[in-house]
Amino acid sequence: MKNNRIPGAEAISARVKTIGLAAGVEIARCEWDIGDDFNHTYAHRLDMFTESGTVRLYFTDLELMNSSNAARRTKTENALQHAIAQLASKSRAPTYGFGRRPEIPLIE
Repeated sequence: MKNNRIPGAEAISARVKTIGLAAGVEIARCEWDIGDDFNHTYAHRLDMFTESGTVRLYFTDLELMNSSNAARRTKTENALQHAIAQLASKSRAPTYGFGRRPEIPLIE
């Protein structure tokens, strides 16, 4: 029964890389933990890795086994986009000077 989930996991992994490229995020790798404990609502875990971070998502059996349902497909797509947005590197604005005092010129 575990093998039935592999094609869905591979399709989601391919989608992760496509969304990542579109967002300017290079996904180094995706790792799945296809769970055997189906008593849990979210038995399957996807870890997405970049050079600077990791995000973890959980999926149900139905999300891995059936992508023909439009609502389920949209839910999965939204979850992937939010996860990849978390991996996007955000540089701080150069106007911030944490822990630094502004230099005040001396008046003579």
